[in-house]
Amino acid sequence: MAFDPKDAEFLLARAEFRRFLFAAIQSAGILGHTVSASTAPSRDLAHLEGRRALGFDLLMLVHAGQSEAVRSADPDGITTLGLSLTEALNCKENQRDTRRPRDRARYDELPRDG
Repeated sequence: MAFDPKDAEFLLARAEFRRFLFAAIQSAGILGHTVSASTAPSRDLAHLEGRRALGFDLLMLVHAGQSEAVRSADPDGITTLGLSLTEALNCKENQRDTRRPRDRARYDELPRDG
């Protein structure tokens, strides 16, 4: 059964799914491997490449939900990858409140002319 592009479009419109897609892409190792070819875990390179291939397959399935103009201009799915990265980086849970509380007590010692 083929994945319907309408389903991909529906999923891609959801911020929660875009965050899930980023987590899947990150765990697949598309953005970078954690082992080098000269270490003991290098024996598992075939396994790691299989995970990357599955990550790319997921990315391309979701990329089918993009508009025709985006798909034709970007056949590799970089736009969808960027969309998931942007969603993960701009998630409300990741953002700190950088506002400083106002401490009005520090002005108590100033003379008041008035």
